[in-house]
Amino acid sequence: MKTKTILLASLFATTTLLSANEINATKLFETNCAACHITDLSKMSNKSAFIAPPADEIMTHAKEEFGTDKAKAVKFMADYVRNPDPMKSFCASIETFGVMPAQKDVVTAQEAEAIVSMMYDTYPRKAFTEMQSKEGGGHRGMTFDKLDKNKDGGITAREFQIFRAKKNNIDPNKFVNTYYFDRIDLNHDGKMDEAEFDKMKADKRRKKNR
Repeated sequence: MKTKTILLASLFATTTLLSANEINATKLFETNCAACHITDLSKMSNKSAFIAPPADEIMTHAKEEFGTDKAKAVKFMADYVRNPDPMKSFCASIETFGVMPAQKDVVTAQEAEAIVSMMYDTYPRKAFTEMQSKEGGGHRGMTFDKLDKNKDGGITAREFQIFRAKKNNIDPNKFVNTYYFDRIDLNHDGKMDEAEFDKMKADKRRKKNR
């Protein structure tokens, strides 16, 4: 009986593995994701037309967050795809696009993992990284004094958003949420003081350098 149980368990594991290998992650991405998370490099300059962050940008941030730990990145992102939560997001673009619709009724957990695994292996592409480097987007060039426009010793969510909009060639009015800023504003007083700003920058450097 014990031998029979082991054989059945082995058969189930093999069947599961075969099923996972049969998933066409690229086709699933093209069908369910590519319309929002674009991959066409020729469209990357028109950021105000984006309705969601491009695939390259998503994986740029994912690799900053998780480094080379692919398994951890895939597990986290596959769960996020099916059960999105603004407090779990590590991408600042959530303030522009809001929380993505939950995909738990669109893709299975196994399909979500396959899609994210494929994305991890494919993105960001070298051409995208070089393009971003030339544009100088993101947090580079960001200083406390530059963001504190009214010089009151604190950076408001709007001051932070206007700076990021200018750096990334995005209409400031597209920044409709403060999810990301709220996480940086550690004491929740509505302003980012210099210590909070320095911590944000240090965390960013740490993630990039690991």
